[in-house]
Amino acid sequence: MKIQIQKHKMIEKLQRNLGEYQPQLEKALTAIETLKSTEVDSEAFGNALAQLHVCATILEPYSQGLVEVINHFTEDVYDD
Repeated sequence: MKIQIQKHKMIEKLQRNLGEYQPQLEKALTAIETLKSTEVDSEAFGNALAQLHVCATILEPYSQGLVEVINHFTEDVYDD
């Protein structure tokens, strides 16, 4: 029963983090597509590169949060 509760809490935390993570990830993917399809010296390329940098800066703490949630769950489950 304890593991089920922990599992439920972990899934809730993952969903919350991913809910905030996903929009930034989508922006980053769009920026990458722009980088692939535009000339390096174009304004669109520069804007996409800037957008990608912002997204990466925002995504990093969320990625760390996801890893922490997974690690805590794993420790709790396998330490019991």
